[in-house]
Amino acid sequence: MVLLEAMIVRRFSIKDIHSVMRVVKKSLGETYPPSLYLTLHSIWSDGFMIAEENGQIIGLVAAVESEKRVARVLMLAVLPDYRGRSYGSTLLKKLEDRCRAGAFRAIGLEVRKSNMSALSFYERHGFSVSGEIEKFYLNGEGAYQMIKVLQS
Repeated sequence: MVLLEAMIVRRFSIKDIHSVMRVVKKSLGETYPPSLYLTLHSIWSDGFMIAEENGQIIGLVAAVESEKRVARVLMLAVLPDYRGRSYGSTLLKKLEDRCRAGAFRAIGLEVRKSNMSALSFYERHGFSVSGEIEKFYLNGEGAYQMIKVLQS
């Protein structure tokens, strides 16, 4: 019998770029240049976390401070084979913990209007729709803006 290691959540490291790019491509269908990940890391390294299991990167969350004490999630991705096992929830909770520790007021994000599973996921985690943006994504699809207030 092989015992699986527990999931580890840690800060993004430069050595993770290629694995992160693979997760983003498989999970979100997007390809971004390595420089984007380096920029996100340089903007707010506490907001860029990796989920690993058995030494393999299986998910990530990347957020920035978009306005004074408001975080904005730019990416939350978990490999399709690992979905439904609380990896995304764990990453989001770790981000929320870091935001609370930093006295952030809220966390915001955008969700594709067609992505009902993501919309439901964020609603289960206390986010609510706060607006809409037409033609937000490169393919012309609109987005729901969502927010979770952490403190008033």
